[in-house]
Amino acid sequence: MTTSTKIRIKRIGIKSIVLSCFFVLFYFQVFSQSSKPILLITYYSQSGNTEQMAEAIAEGAQSIEGLDVKLLPIDQVQQDDLLAASAIILGSPVYNANIAPSVQEFINSWPFEGRPLKDKIGAVFSTGGGMSIGEELVMLNLMHSMLIHGMILVGGDTVESAFGASAITGEGPFDLKGELDPIFLKKGEALGKRVAETVLRFR
Repeated sequence: MTTSTKIRIKRIGIKSIVLSCFFVLFYFQVFSQSSKPILLITYYSQSGNTEQMAEAIAEGAQSIEGLDVKLLPIDQVQQDDLLAASAIILGSPVYNANIAPSVQEFINSWPFEGRPLKDKIGAVFSTGGGMSIGEELVMLNLMHSMLIHGMILVGGDTVESAFGASAITGEGPFDLKGELDPIFLKKGEALGKRVAETVLRFR
């Protein structure tokens, strides 16, 4: 075997090793990304208030590394999104002290046979136009539905947000014409952060 042939074989060997290492690193990166737990934040919002709260929750969740945060209105959520999520945070505006009809219809579409949502983390949030208009009732109703599916519920970060995150709009000092008071957005951020931390703790 000539010297030039030996050099050529050696170069081919080095290239093979480099390509193999690159493939292994690429595969590891893709696998690591796909194995991250998913936190799904979903909501119905007609006026935009509940959407603002959802965005604040997403911001809090995204401050925690190690999971993927998916923010979707309920009409964009597919069954696969529910099944793939490790946690679901669901929000609704107050409709006559009840959850919005669209949210109830969305919950009724959740897969039930075999309870595939069992042991997923669940949390809730709501927005309402007055100080005593039904925010807590809405959150409790959402929580009841999650409990029926066997989900594990997480409340807010403080005693003032024990059931989740909520916001008052349209009354007194909180009537900010389309904007949520920062005090409520902070509760949303804290809820998102707490749920994200809980997901990683239970992983």
